[in-house]
Order: sequence, then C-alpha cells, then structure tokens
Amino acid sequence: MFKREITGLILASLATILIFFSNLEIFYLMLLLVCFLLTFELVKVTNEMNIFFWIQIFFIILIILFLPTFEKFRQLFFIGIMISVLTDAGAYYVGKTIGNIKIFPTTSPNKTLEGIIGGSLFCVVFLSMLFWYFPSFFTLNTNLTVFVFLIIISSLASIFGDYLQSRFKRTQGVKDSGNILPGHGGLSDRLDSHLVTLPVFFGLINFFGL
Repeated sequence: MFKREITGLILASLATILIFFSNLEIFYLMLLLVCFLLTFELVKVTNEMNIFFWIQIFFIILIILFLPTFEKFRQLFFIGIMISVLTDAGAYYVGKTIGNIKIFPTTSPNKTLEGIIGGSLFCVVFLSMLFWYFPSFFTLNTNLTVFVFLIIISSLASIFGDYLQSRFKRTQGVKDSGNILPGHGGLSDRLDSHLVTLPVFFGLINFFGL
C-alpha cells in the first residue's frame, strides 16, 4: 500500500539533490547512467525492434544531446521534470476519482479522458501560479501567455511519452519494463513521460529564443 507514492517521493528527493547540489561531473554521470539503464531495459524486453522501440531510442539520444543545456539551466530542468510529475499525478488521481471515458482502451485501459484533461490542467495551473509569483526562478524572458503555451505542449508531450511506452510494452507482450521500482515497475515505466517532455520543453525554449 502506498508503494507508488513512497517510491515517487524517494525519486523526487534524489532528483532534487542531483539537480541542485551535485557538481557537473556527478550530474553528467548520473544522467548518462540513467540513459544507459533505460536503453538496457528497452533492449531486454524487446522481442521486435519496431517503430515504438526506435522512437524511444531517438528520445534517449536527444536527452544525451541536451545534457549540456540541462546542466547549464538546472532550474528549467527541474521545471521540465515537474511538468511530467504534475501531469502524471493529476491524471492518476483525477482518473481514479472521476475517470469514465477510456481514451486508450486496448493500450492503456486505465487512462481516461477525464484524467488526461485533469492532469494537464493541474500541471498548467500549478506551474502558472509559480511563474506568476516567482518569475525569477524560471529564468525565462517571456510572459505568462507564452509560458502557459509551453506548459500545455510539454504536458501533452508527457502524455504522449506515457502512451508511447504503454504501446511499446503492448507490442512486446510485457506488463512492465522491469521491477526495480516498487509500485512503478522499471525505470522506463517511471521515466517514460520525462523522456519526451524534457526534449520538447527545451526544444520549445530554444525555438522561441527564451
């Protein structure tokens, strides 16, 4: 009971320490290790290297390419992670409470339209309030309207990342990518949304020159 929540809190604490208190070498080493473990998990459960496998490999490569940017703008990296966490948490609890309309009935039977909308709204409202009251934390040269647009697109990317992993596991005939994380499964099961959200979030920031 509450294994998912406890594991999530532990991971959040470790991520916060890594982002704000590690030096450059440790930061690079840990993220490269995560990318290696993600790739290892994907290969381990893959029976057929289909399009869903290669899309995830593509995003892992993007994560590696973005490492210098992540390290330089750690506060934004933290926000990128928060986008996925808030969207996932909001979707989980809203879907569990009032979810009724199945949006991916065969791939992700627990995903509901209400959960997805609720998760994105929760993410947008929470981060918009932070941006409004603590704009200096975000180190972005933009206004609230553009920021909300960035969060909406990035939140949708988070949902896509979750769906991508679910679709991949369905095609491979597995329930979880591993069992290293109690209540979540493997690293891929927990980090699937981050894998897409972070490159999209930083890609949009670069595109708009923020």
